[in-house]
Amino acid sequence: DGPVSSGKGTVARLVAARLAWHLLDSGALYRVLGLHARRQGVALDDEAALIRLAEHLPVVFREQAGDTAVILEGEDVGGEIRREEVGEMASQVAVLQPVRDALLARQRA
Repeated sequence: DGPVSSGKGTVARLVAARLAWHLLDSGALYRVLGLHARRQGVALDDEAALIRLAEHLPVVFREQAGDTAVILEGEDVGGEIRREEVGEMASQVAVLQPVRDALLARQRA
């Protein structure tokens, strides 16, 4: 955890590569959820709808060329989820504990 652009992702990728671990960017999940909610017309304070989206989030993380592609419904949204606007959406959904719980269950799976 840390401030934006402090190198968290870079360090995590390097450590994962060194240890031959799979890296799951949990922050990307919140960003994808925010983006998906907007695309589906779901309000970012509609807890019940966000939980349903989180439980069935159509996202795939695919390793490619030393990086991770973020595929939402067949579309690479890796660049889009890094935009400031999407980061703000992620912050809005992340404050809802039941949504966090739904995403945590997905992370563990």
